[in-house]
Amino acid sequence: MIISYFAAALLAASPARAQGYSSDPMAEVEEAAEKPAPAPSAPPRTSRTVGESGSLPAYLSLAETLHDFGRFADGGADSNWYVGFNNAWVVKLPPAPEGRWTRAYIGAKLGRAKTVPRKDKPWEHRIVPGKVYIGVSQRPAFSSEQSFFLADTADIPVEAHESMYLAGTGESQWFWAEVPRQLVSTDRPNYLIVWSPNREFRSADTSPILAAADSSRGGEPRAWNNHDVQGVPPRQEEGTLAVPLTLKPALAIKLVPPSGAKVTVSAFSAETGPDGVVSRFSADGRDVELGWVESSQDQLEWTRVSSYRRSPPYMFRLSFEAVAGKGSWMRGRARDGWGNEGASAPLFVPGTEGQ
Repeated sequence: MIISYFAAALLAASPARAQGYSSDPMAEVEEAAEKPAPAPSAPPRTSRTVGESGSLPAYLSLAETLHDFGRFADGGADSNWYVGFNNAWVVKLPPAPEGRWTRAYIGAKLGRAKTVPRKDKPWEHRIVPGKVYIGVSQRPAFSSEQSFFLADTADIPVEAHESMYLAGTGESQWFWAEVPRQLVSTDRPNYLIVWSPNREFRSADTSPILAAADSSRGGEPRAWNNHDVQGVPPRQEEGTLAVPLTLKPALAIKLVPPSGAKVTVSAFSAETGPDGVVSRFSADGRDVELGWVESSQDQLEWTRVSSYRRSPPYMFRLSFEAVAGKGSWMRGRARDGWGNEGASAPLFVPGTEGQ
C-alpha cells in the first residue's frame, strides 16, 4: 500500500518526518486536495536505447530526467536529507533495458558539503572531510563487493554561508562510480543505496545533502530512508526498507553503449607564481563532462591534484603542494559521458625547493 499525502502529514509530526518528508507536508496535502485523484503511477520510464555504437547512454531513475532532482541539495530547507554515518537512502529501480552495454555506473546527486572555521584562522573555513559511498544489489541487502566509493566532500559543492564568501559553492552535481556490468540486472529490480562511513556525519549540520525530486502519487513505494545504519549498508534484508518515502531520492544507474569517440587534451600549461601554480588546457570531444589536473614523480603513477571542472575554460589554481620537492610532472586530463578519457603530454613543473 502506498503512503498517501495525509499519512505523510501525520508522519511529519513524528521522528520519521526528519527522515524524508517535505519541510512543509501540509502544503502538499492542500495541493493534493485541489487536484483530482491521479491515476496509479506507471513504472519509472527508462531509455529504450539498444546500446549500439554511436547511441546515447541510458539512465534509470525515479524521475523523468536527471534534471528533475533539484530539491534540498540546492538551497532552502534541507529537511534532513543528509547522507550520513547513520542515515542511508534506498531506491528500487526497474531491470535495466537489454542492450550492448559496455560500462555501467551508479550515481547520486549531491550538494551542500559543510565547512567549519579553521582553528588558526577562524575567518577562513575548511570543508569538513569525509567520503560518500554507494551500493547496488538485486535485493535490499548490500555486501562489500556491491559497495563503491562515490565522492569526497572536497569535490562536492559547498553550502553557502549567509555572511561569508566560500569557494566552491554552487549547484548540486551528479557523481558516478563505475561498477562491474554484471552487477546491474536486466531481469530483476536494482536497489541502490547511498551512505557515508564517516562518524562525524550524523546530522545535516556536518553532512552533504542528497537531492530529491517531487513526490510520487500512487503505486507501491520505491524509495526508503534508513536511519539505523552504522557506517555500512545493511547486510540483511530485514529492516532495510525502514521508512517509505513519497519524494524521490536522486539515485540513478547509467549504462554506456560502445563508443569510438576520443577525448583530446592539448595546450597544457602550468606557471608557478607567488600564490601557487596556475594551469590550463583545452579539451576536445563529444559531451566532455569533467576536466582535472594530475601530478606524478615518475610519469607512471598519477594523482589528481585539482578539483573537477565540468565545463570550459579548464583553468585551475593549485597549491605549491601539487609540485612536490624540486618539482613534478603534471598533465591535464578529461572524460566524456561515455567514460572515454584523454590526457595531455606531461610537462615538468619546477618546485620551490632551493629557490
